[in-house]
Amino acid sequence: MALFNSESFGLLKNYLDVASLHQKVVAHNIANLNTPGYKRLSVSFEDELKEALNSEKLPLATPLKQHLNNRPDWQQVSPSLERNYTTTMRADANNVDLEQEMTLLTANTICYNLAVQRLSGKFEQLSYVITSRGR
Repeated sequence: MALFNSESFGLLKNYLDVASLHQKVVAHNIANLNTPGYKRLSVSFEDELKEALNSEKLPLATPLKQHLNNRPDWQQVSPSLERNYTTTMRADANNVDLEQEMTLLTANTICYNLAVQRLSGKFEQLSYVITSRGR
């Protein structure tokens, strides 16, 4: 259905998927807090998404669509996992900082809940439109 393929639904769905992945990665980092030599993982997504969204709003006009083929499409942006080899927190070469991971987990949970509320609001609007149509 085209209604659910709108940009806002797509962005919210993608964000929820990425937030879920982010939670799994943070939980994995916390689970490996005491593993010697473990290097923390992080999810890279937000910067790439911002770049793709900003590139869609080019102020330029071009007569040929192929001139813009190298622009990233926000729907093609996918999360990637990055391992941090540059830092070490302890003598055993592990670089997981529990406080940092808990802060990231809390922030991710808040953002996830906000996205769920926004998506729920969109469905409530849709439900209102459908049920009030016959009145």
